[in-house]
Amino acid sequence: MLYYRVRMFGEAKGPWRPLKRQAEHDALELGLGDYDEWGNFFVSVPGEIEEVHERFVRKCA
Repeated sequence: MLYYRVRMFGEAKGPWRPLKRQAEHDALELGLGDYDEWGNFFVSVPGEIEEVHERFVRKCA
């Protein structure tokens, strides 16, 4: 399973999410992403949606 989060300038801007759509929603709420006319999501600042395997995500209580 993969997890996703928003990163900008190398710094995490959101929590790990099990669904990429959730991370995209975080980016939208932060004003860091948008959708193009075809419905494809993009990060509109120097950043990314980071993607890692669950074994590399540290779970915090």
